[in-house]
Amino acid sequence: MKPRESAIGAVGALAALLAGLLCAQAPSFDAASIRPLPSPDGPAHFNVYPNRLDVKNMNLRVLIEDAYALPDFELSGLESARSTHYDIAATTAAPVSRDQMRELLANLLAERFHLKTHWDPRIEPVFRLEKLPGALKMKASDVGYPLPNSPFRDGETIRLMGPMSMHQLADSLNRYAGKPVIDATNLEGYFTIALTFASEEINPGGNGGGTAPFLKNAIQEQLGLKLTPVQEQIKILVVDHADDKPTEN
Repeated sequence: MKPRESAIGAVGALAALLAGLLCAQAPSFDAASIRPLPSPDGPAHFNVYPNRLDVKNMNLRVLIEDAYALPDFELSGLESARSTHYDIAATTAAPVSRDQMRELLANLLAERFHLKTHWDPRIEPVFRLEKLPGALKMKASDVGYPLPNSPFRDGETIRLMGPMSMHQLADSLNRYAGKPVIDATNLEGYFTIALTFASEEINPGGNGGGTAPFLKNAIQEQLGLKLTPVQEQIKILVVDHADDKPTEN
């Protein structure tokens, strides 16, 4: 091969390598700011717009759950990261989908917190949230929110109210079901939830008393859904490392 041909070949190989590296770069926001808050007190929200992410008063663990669309039980680690909360303002040059916005958020957390994770598949006892045969006992809702209403306690009774997706409902039930709850309803969109049940934590071994049924019965009677116990493989996102503070904006 002549020297000139060799040089041209080397330049071409280098150009191809650089092009590959550019393509391999993780997509990122055009501009992003992460601001630690002095206190977690005050309102919180997680709003996604076509070309903007607006987060207020969220801790790092919740941010990771939102970035990867995980319920709390599918994230391992960072228990100490619940205390510090952040505001995030980030924009894109062009509109993106919600899934693309999640990917951008995950990449932002990796960049600013040097977040490192890995997936760990595990076989765990879980409940599958499923639709009962026949008509649903809850109505579809035209509105929904990234953060649904929190459960509230009235004596020995727990109430879940307001518009929720089935993923949000399953996530809300985790702390009361005794096992992780996985959405297997295949129902899209939001539904108006009005669920009242007796807490087995307060009255263990009881039958729900005269105030409200226990959770399994309440879901069937009030929503037209059911909880089915199964052994199922779930993927746990394990946090290997995250800095205590994000890098400067």
